[in-house]
Amino acid sequence: MPKLFFIRHGQTETNIQGIIAGRIDTVLTQKGLDDATELGKNLDVHFDYYYCSPLKRAQQTMKAIAGDVDYIIDERVIEVYPGDWQGKHVSELPEEEDALYRKGLYTPPNAETQEEVSARARSFVDDMFSRYGKDDKILIVTHNAFMRSLKRLFVTEEFEQPKNLEMFVVDDEMYKSIKG
Repeated sequence: MPKLFFIRHGQTETNIQGIIAGRIDTVLTQKGLDDATELGKNLDVHFDYYYCSPLKRAQQTMKAIAGDVDYIIDERVIEVYPGDWQGKHVSELPEEEDALYRKGLYTPPNAETQEEVSARARSFVDDMFSRYGKDDKILIVTHNAFMRSLKRLFVTEEFEQPKNLEMFVVDDEMYKSIKG
């Protein structure tokens, strides 16, 4: 079974400003690029395959980490569509609804539901485990809300918001736990 290395993209201007970017195609800050490059230098893993969200910030992160590799763009690992919240500052959001949203218990108006995101995450993970062999290591660059959804699939206890360039690894043992 493969080992999947999910990494959230590097820092963007919208991250700094507290803007809900969603699927707005923002780019990395210089710090985001520098941090991703540094992460790439320090990763002690040889990856066999590479997957990435179609959004620029994820693709810039992939290139900064892995260099000029061929990667597959997969729509399933794109950021969650936050509906009417897209482009808004977090201070504009009702505090209680925002807290519930981050826990997967609330869907903003016109947004992609947690069930839809979970189905995308599950489809992607199932596909990777059926497609690749036991020694394959796969780097996937994705987004905050997608990572939260992924963690909900595999982590039973509370977890913190994924930080920029945070890594979450899914291995055979974890995958078997949800395969049932």
